[in-house]
Amino acid sequence: MASITQTVPTYEGGISQQVETRILPGQVKNIVNAIPDVVYGLYKRPGSERAGVTKLPNVQSGGSWFHYYRDEDEGSYIGQVATDGAIRMWKASGDNPGAEQTVTYGTGGATAIKSYLTASASGSEDIQSLTLNDTTFLVNRSKTVSTTGTTPARPDTHFAFIELLRTENGRQYSLNVYNTESTTNINVATRIKIESDTLDEGNGSGLCPGIGTQIFSCSTAVEHTIPTSGINTGTDVITKTDHGWSNGQKIRYWNMGGTTAAGLTDGEEYYVIDAATDTFKVSATSGGSAVNITGTGNNDQIFTELAGTVKSITNAAGTRYTGVGTKSNIIFKITSLGQQGKSGSGTGANDYACSYNRQLTLLHGGEGFIVGDKITVTLDQAKTSYDYTIEIEEIETAAIKADIKAVRPTPTPFDADTAITADAILGGIITELDGTGITAKIIGNGVYLTKSSAFQVEVVDQDLMRSMAGDVNDVTKLPNQCLDGYIVQVSNTRMSDEDDYYVKFEGANGKDGTGKWVECAAPGIVKSFDAATMPHVIQRTSIANYGTSTELATFTVKQFEWADREVGDDVTNQAPSFVGTKNTADPPVYAQDVTINKVLFFRNRVAFLTGSHVILSQPNTAAKPNFWSASALAISAIDPIDIECSSNYPSDLFDGIEVTTGLLCFSSNQQFLLSSDDTVLNPDTAKLRSVSAFNYNTVIPPISLGPSIAWIDNSGKYSRFMESANILREGEPTVVDTSKVVPSLLPKDIDLFTNSRENNVVFFGKTGSNDVIGFRYWNTSEGRSQAAWFKWQFKNNAKYHFCIDDAYYYLDSDNFLQKVNLIQATEDPSIDQDSINYLLHLDNHTTISGGVYSATTQKTTFTHGSGGCVFNWQADVSAGTGSKLVLVDSNTAATRIGRYAECTVTSAGATFTVPGDCSSATLHIGYLYDYQVEFPRIYMQKMEGRSAITDINSSLVLHRIKLNFGKVGLYQTTLSRVGKTDYTHTYESTTLDEYDASDAPYLEEKVQTVPIYEKNSNVDITLKSAHPAPATLHSMSWEGDFTPKNYRRV
Repeated sequence: MASITQTVPTYEGGISQQVETRILPGQVKNIVNAIPDVVYGLYKRPGSERAGVTKLPNVQSGGSWFHYYRDEDEGSYIGQVATDGAIRMWKASGDNPGAEQTVTYGTGGATAIKSYLTASASGSEDIQSLTLNDTTFLVNRSKTVSTTGTTPARPDTHFAFIELLRTENGRQYSLNVYNTESTTNINVATRIKIESDTLDEGNGSGLCPGIGTQIFSCSTAVEHTIPTSGINTGTDVITKTDHGWSNGQKIRYWNMGGTTAAGLTDGEEYYVIDAATDTFKVSATSGGSAVNITGTGNNDQIFTELAGTVKSITNAAGTRYTGVGTKSNIIFKITSLGQQGKSGSGTGANDYACSYNRQLTLLHGGEGFIVGDKITVTLDQAKTSYDYTIEIEEIETAAIKADIKAVRPTPTPFDADTAITADAILGGIITELDGTGITAKIIGNGVYLTKSSAFQVEVVDQDLMRSMAGDVNDVTKLPNQCLDGYIVQVSNTRMSDEDDYYVKFEGANGKDGTGKWVECAAPGIVKSFDAATMPHVIQRTSIANYGTSTELATFTVKQFEWADREVGDDVTNQAPSFVGTKNTADPPVYAQDVTINKVLFFRNRVAFLTGSHVILSQPNTAAKPNFWSASALAISAIDPIDIECSSNYPSDLFDGIEVTTGLLCFSSNQQFLLSSDDTVLNPDTAKLRSVSAFNYNTVIPPISLGPSIAWIDNSGKYSRFMESANILREGEPTVVDTSKVVPSLLPKDIDLFTNSRENNVVFFGKTGSNDVIGFRYWNTSEGRSQAAWFKWQFKNNAKYHFCIDDAYYYLDSDNFLQKVNLIQATEDPSIDQDSINYLLHLDNHTTISGGVYSATTQKTTFTHGSGGCVFNWQADVSAGTGSKLVLVDSNTAATRIGRYAECTVTSAGATFTVPGDCSSATLHIGYLYDYQVEFPRIYMQKMEGRSAITDINSSLVLHRIKLNFGKVGLYQTTLSRVGKTDYTHTYESTTLDEYDASDAPYLEEKVQTVPIYEKNSNVDITLKSAHPAPATLHSMSWEGDFTPKNYRRV
């Protein structure tokens, strides 16, 4: 049997739950309240410093928690969303820690905001948060999103715009206005002839007084029937209600086959004079004296309005046509050429006669004429006026849709020397529309038409005018002047809606006329997201007494502002997926059947996870996120992205985290990568594909460990800590179960998860438990050099925890917020001895002063409110795990430096005593906690690579172990031996009479020999320290007798 020794050089390996024969050197069975570190060894964790002196005020039971880091100077805050949706904030670090901050409710009001933030009955994790600069988004996973408002409507429901393209002589600017498919026949004369005339070709007509040329425009006109009672023979006044004639109007009188009114001549032309609204007189000349009418005739008399030189329009039987526009707009030109000829034997004037060459040219066929109709006109442009009767010989009949109106204004003058104006043309169209119910307004070179009911307008000659209602096929055909607010759909492809878009006319200064066309949204469709159902925000809006002990910030909770839809329709600019499934209504209605599970920020875009969709806003719109397309004309690089993952499993996405190659998104059982093959992420290049299929705890978000992404899988009896590395756009990542060596360490229902990347540590917690599981890692260029598990225990159970920079924050069930500095800070309680700094270890510690010493009892009494003593907080501390409340003196000159005294509470929250004189200094008060290491069974081991070969068939009798400590004070070891009582021995790092009374009994290094003398399989060893002193284990050596039992190892 040989006497041998073996050394475990470091204890940075953490906890291992493998069988003891497979535990590697440097790993242990359990660690409590220690941190394994590659530099400092396995050292006692720093104590927790209380934020402020008392517990956080006004904390509500239940609810959800979040934290917010402002900056290095101002520090951080912790917030609670209560079960009733109310928000409360407290200072976590910086000036005035622990103080409740001011919270106000802005846009939306307190009632609506609290309603949105009220979680479901079992939804403590319904409220999810994301902080961007000074804005923290809060989303409720149980709330569906609704829409509100519609895009601006058109100025009128039924409308059209007629644009005049050009003015041209001798053209009729015709429109067909209709609302049904029924047709109306309209006749157009195509051939006419001179049926008769009154030209004189007899003797004595040789001067040819009828030579001339003249254009005639003929239409049936206004006529009024005058009863006998309507003629006043005493005053010559003719009465007709609302006759509409004005002075100078040329009219013709007809006796209608009865007795002619005395003073008038049947068929004669007269002029209106002395016109009033309901009366007029007639004169033989324009502006002349009134005709003396001495009789009324014996029946109704007719006065017909004359248009120029038209005398009558009759049918083949000679019956006169009546009614305005019954027959209209026929235009023809009569040219009469004369030639003198000798008709007698003499040389006088009577011996010469004129022979006329009559020419008739049809310029415009008019409307309503039929074959046989006759028109009598007077050619008065000759020396002598003569009458011509024109007969319609041929017509064409066209079927048109014009159940509202066939607009046929008088054609423009055929004389090229006559100027034509757009106003005159448009005015003619408007006159034609009288009585149709259509309102017309001239705008520039066009006319805007509206009606209370539906109508359509068809332009007859499209080279003259262009009609536009609600859509056009060519954007170049939009008018330069239009109605302000006029909206048009531009339909680029007749067979597809996907390239259509809408434009609106913006008149200069908001007025009709000149302006510009800008892209807009289709009228009357969903415009906005209801802010009351969208994620809300908390913003730190002001701070008072900055940098002082009374510093107080104001936070405003409000409904956020979201950009409206400004272009497109429900085809070209669809509502994002988070508003739910749309139906087939027009416009569609959204079902509100999905919720927003998470708000993220990726590639300068706000991102929502909804169902199986990832929806990203336009970039650079975080201040007012825009989830609508910038234009319906084309897909732009700045357009939002709405992409759905594809999977064989249910794939509702709950969280995500940015990696170098994209956004890694998590469903309950699968991971997806949102990425782009291009340098620019846009709707065309975005891809969302599955990269791995591992379960995910949807309650807590994933974290980044630098080169890898980590998350919790709670699908089994215990949770697993998963890591994914080498996440590429193509191919599967490397996924490992980092918690493999501690399969039962992580409870199933973990709901607290945080990390400090600066300190390479991850913390796992569970609401209602005082255990915090830690994972320490250290990555180098060659891989992971440390992966160590450990456990902390606090006095009371956890409500929430988080890491900011180099500090871990723990909110316990008594509502005390505590901070553990992961690297030593200047405010941590410590002492300096022999130029060495030693950290003091107390949980939930603060400072206290104002004690009164009694020489009689040799005790110091501390009373709340006396001498500046603050102790009322103690009444709020529950029993917890029963840790001792102690005082520690860290004053260098004190004789009690580094030592502690137990507090005897005589009145909860009011009075306590400690032995000795502690009256002259400010002391640290807090709770003791245990540092504990459970060593694995000791075996003879050999390292081969990264594995250890354990000799389990040999015989090993342990004589002793030598514990190599770093900074250390009081500690104890316990030997648990088979068949024997446990043996516990307490050690001080320095023994009595070996240090000054004013020195703390701490050492920078210490090697402690612990005798054992037991077979290795019969003893378990535990190291423990319950003192405020430091405790640091660097390594351990064992010595003993070893025999291989005469077996040769092969």
